[in-house]
Amino acid sequence: MDKFEKDDLPPAKRSTLIQIALCLIAYFSTIAPSMSLGFSAVALPGLSNPTNPYRLSDEQQTWFASIASIATPIGCFISGPISDRFGRKMSLLTINAITFLGWLVLTLAARIDGQIYAMLLVGRLITGFSTGLASISAAVYMAEVSSPELRGMFTTASASFFSLGIVIVYFLGYLFKDDWGQIALITSVIPVISMLLSVFLLPESPAWLVSKNREMEARSNLTKIYGFKNSTTEIREEIQTLVDNRKKNEIKKNPANTSFFAPLKKKFKYFTRPTCLKPFLIILTYFFFLQFSGVFVIIFYCIDIVKQAGVSIDPYVAIVAIALTRLIGALSVFSISKRCGRRGPSIFSGVFITVCMLGLSAYLYCKNEEIISKDLAKQLTWIPLTLLVVYFFTSAVGFLTVPFAMAAEVFPTKIRGLASGLVTCLAYGFNFITVKTYAVMMDSMGNAGFFCFYGIMGLLGTIFVMTLLPETKGKTLQEIEELFDKKVKHTSEKELLSVQIQNGK
Repeated sequence: MDKFEKDDLPPAKRSTLIQIALCLIAYFSTIAPSMSLGFSAVALPGLSNPTNPYRLSDEQQTWFASIASIATPIGCFISGPISDRFGRKMSLLTINAITFLGWLVLTLAARIDGQIYAMLLVGRLITGFSTGLASISAAVYMAEVSSPELRGMFTTASASFFSLGIVIVYFLGYLFKDDWGQIALITSVIPVISMLLSVFLLPESPAWLVSKNREMEARSNLTKIYGFKNSTTEIREEIQTLVDNRKKNEIKKNPANTSFFAPLKKKFKYFTRPTCLKPFLIILTYFFFLQFSGVFVIIFYCIDIVKQAGVSIDPYVAIVAIALTRLIGALSVFSISKRCGRRGPSIFSGVFITVCMLGLSAYLYCKNEEIISKDLAKQLTWIPLTLLVVYFFTSAVGFLTVPFAMAAEVFPTKIRGLASGLVTCLAYGFNFITVKTYAVMMDSMGNAGFFCFYGIMGLLGTIFVMTLLPETKGKTLQEIEELFDKKVKHTSEKELLSVQIQNGK
């Protein structure tokens, strides 16, 4: 990072380059955990192959796909206490260590003779747990180290790196068809590289340091991050703002009780405050519609979904194309969020999710009921692939991106780790339900009814974001907190009225 601290660079440019470097390093720790999301899609064809001596039964296949989603909520929840207690940087290092262990177990499962089902489940549990840890930690770190004008772009980067992980695992699936052990081996190298980068190049979050009364370290790290001299007015003002915010949100501690989970009881009481409860309910509802509009379940069963949708090309080629489209959509969020904030992309995303799912349902209904002839159906096989591509692109622009980004910024600093971890924990709980019930829904509703259900949920989600989702574009973390604080709003209105009276208006 030293090359960004040269004096021949303007401070603003130097600061931007440093923050970009921190963003790349922090989010690199999310790639291997995110590959767990798409691993079931590329591993199940080999594990369900009748020629495989260790072939999994239908019930075992659903558990292999969904069991990661049981551990993911636990990881989300634990990430909060780890992040708040030991720091944002330590939480990223923890992610890398656990991720490596999970992929190592899966690698070993492919290289033993005997019943591998138990090892597969253990490996999936560990990688699912690491996915939960990674879901919010990097975004929280970037929310605290980035400047307000760049925060929206950096906090939404989480979806881009998760999408990149899915592209990589799908591409590896294309290269090593049915060789899921080779995929696991390659993936296990990634967290090792990420850990080395994080240890040597990531500074601890200044906001977290101030919350622990380590103001001198926070000042030093702010200087490194923003590229200013240690005595500049900007640094002093930022430190003072963080100190004032810490005092405002101070949670009294009992000196006699210093166990790891001791502060949790008092922190949960903090949830009753509007500054936490309101954003928590809003983000949780957003996550509900994200999961039940099918965005994640399609990732877990992408190859089977492609087949069910009637796509005629090689399903491995199709899922790589779909994943690349999703990555492009996630990358576009960098500029879109800076220009349009949170609400606009969310509404855009919800509308197209609804249209694509209902359109796919209508196409499959007409095909299944022979409303259109078989010859015409063969000529229209481009429709399902097009709808899935548009669906993945537009979901990445809003529904897939915004709730994770907002979870990293809407909660007060003192409980940001806990609150963001808890809300993503519940989000992945919804994910487990959708993934585990996939086969049952597909069998009972048929492919047309299956996609119709997700279209209806997308419509309800769109109505929700149009009516209740607040805008956080261009606001500091303190200003975002005040959006949900009635007392602050009431005071500001009284002050405005007083000024108007004094001015004779």
